[in-house]
Amino acid sequence: MGLNAGWNSANTSVAPGTATTQQLTGVNAGAGPVNVPPATFNTAQQDYSAQSWAAGGQVGYNHQMGHWVAGLEGDMDALGGRSRQFSHYTLPTTSLTSANALGISRSTNPEWTASVRGRVGYATGRLLIYGTGGLGLADARQNVAYGYAPTVTPGVAAANPGTAFGTANGDTNERVLVGYTAGGGAEFALNRAVSVGAEYRHSDYGNNNYAFGSSAAGATRENTRIGFSDDQVLAKVNFRFGGGFF
Repeated sequence: MGLNAGWNSANTSVAPGTATTQQLTGVNAGAGPVNVPPATFNTAQQDYSAQSWAAGGQVGYNHQMGHWVAGLEGDMDALGGRSRQFSHYTLPTTSLTSANALGISRSTNPEWTASVRGRVGYATGRLLIYGTGGLGLADARQNVAYGYAPTVTPGVAAANPGTAFGTANGDTNERVLVGYTAGGGAEFALNRAVSVGAEYRHSDYGNNNYAFGSSAAGATRENTRIGFSDDQVLAKVNFRFGGGFF
């Protein structure tokens, strides 16, 4: 069993999709209320990442057969950092507006990762070189905020003096994602009870469907697919019970 700490890169990929904004409607344009249908538009691919720290611990079991070492290991790490990206869209004009702007702000907050992996390596002297792979888990919170900013026509402005028509809405979805993790590393035995090492792993938690937003006046809603993956480089110290690999 042991402790680890190091670097984490959290990577988010939002697939192209569609969103619907409930545009300004039912507003007096000088001759009574005017109804405007919602606007549905295409959203662009978005890829963004953030680098931060990772820290946690691991526990496992190894069995040595000559120079070969095989085992099973599980770990869990807390993560820092938030990745984000902003996009801007221009919606069609209507009888109430001379321009319609929509901003979408997305961010990903990873909370923790965990894994259950097999390990196979080759030990020579005090050094063990190994590969590892298995089940990966991640807790990631996806956040989105929509800002709708219409520019009204002179008739609407005159009929509704001092009224601000911009609106905003947002949403959050937190899930435990399941995927795979794979990588490799090296350990050096300081003695038969303590070893230090370093490990790199790439983990991919797939693409998942999300529904965000609402159908309220001025609000935006969308259904989209978001992929999440991470890369980690960890320094490790392990404490052994029952002997080392030399």
